[in-house]
Amino acid sequence: MMIKCRLSTVFLVLFLGEIFLFSGTAGAAGSLLADVVSLQLGWNGYVIGKQLDGVQKKVAENNPLQGAYEGTYKFADADLHIVADLKTDRVLALYKQKKKADKQQLKAMVVELMGRFGEPTTMAHDKILYWAFNKHGSVSEEAFNKAKKVQQTTELAIIATVKLNSDMEITPDPEKVEGQVQQAEPAPGTIYFIITSDPLLRSFMGEQTQ
Repeated sequence: MMIKCRLSTVFLVLFLGEIFLFSGTAGAAGSLLADVVSLQLGWNGYVIGKQLDGVQKKVAENNPLQGAYEGTYKFADADLHIVADLKTDRVLALYKQKKKADKQQLKAMVVELMGRFGEPTTMAHDKILYWAFNKHGSVSEEAFNKAKKVQQTTELAIIATVKLNSDMEITPDPEKVEGQVQQAEPAPGTIYFIITSDPLLRSFMGEQTQ
C-alpha cells in the first residue's frame, strides 16, 4: 500500500458542504439511494442512506444536537454524531471525533477504519485518509491513481466516501535503531472521521444530481 502513513469548528460544512475532489457523477435519485444503501457504509448500526429504526429514532429524540441544516436533524449516540433527513429519517452523514488524542489513539482509529473499510483509496497532506466507493464497492488506490494521472477521476463514479482527518501526521512508527535517538511523540491533537455520500446529500438537499 503506497501510503505515507483541523477539525473545522463549523460542523455544518463537514456534514453537508464538503465536496471531495474526486466526487463523481450519479444517476437518478432512486437508483443512487439504492446503490448507496447497498454499500452498507456505516458505524454502530447506522448506515448511510438507510432509515433509522425505532430504537435509533428514540436515541435521536433523547439526544438532539444543535446546528442542523434546514431539512435535516442531528443527534448523538454516545460519541457518534448522526445527521438524518427530516422527512424520511434516512442517515445522511456519520461523524466521530476525539480531542486531545495521542498517536496511539490515532493508530487505533486507522486500524479500526481499515478493518471496516479495507485499504484506503488515497492520502493527502500526510494527515488525511480517504476511502472512496462507487456502486461496485471500494475504489482501489491503483485505480484512483491511474484515473487521477489522466484527470479522469469523475469516471470512477464515486458515490460515497470515508474521510479520516488528523492534526498529527498519519505515518508508521519509525524503526528502532540501536543507539539512535528516538523522536519525541507528537503533541496530542484532534482526530475525526466522517462517512457520507456527497451525491446523496445533494439529492436530499434538493440539488440536481448530474
